[in-house]
Amino acid sequence: MPKKPGTVNPNFSPQSSLGFAYRVGLEFLSGILVGLLLGYVVDHIFGTQPWGLVAMVILGAAAGILNIFRMLGLGGFPFSKVDVPKSEELGEKKDG
Repeated sequence: MPKKPGTVNPNFSPQSSLGFAYRVGLEFLSGILVGLLLGYVVDHIFGTQPWGLVAMVILGAAAGILNIFRMLGLGGFPFSKVDVPKSEELGEKKDG
């Protein structure tokens, strides 16, 4: 049965939506912060200022985005596992 316009979904919770939004933001921010920390350490050890920091921040942001994809159930695009059919599923017979 279709809902009438203007009715509220009883299962909708603004707190859960806000919590989800905070979690998405924290996933992205934590990736960037870890990248900042690792980039600073790499630059300090190898003396490559500022390139280690720049590279690690970019990698941290990519990791944060990948975590968000996983959280949304998109399987960690583009590194999602591909289901390869087994030989039995293809109708091939085993020798022996």
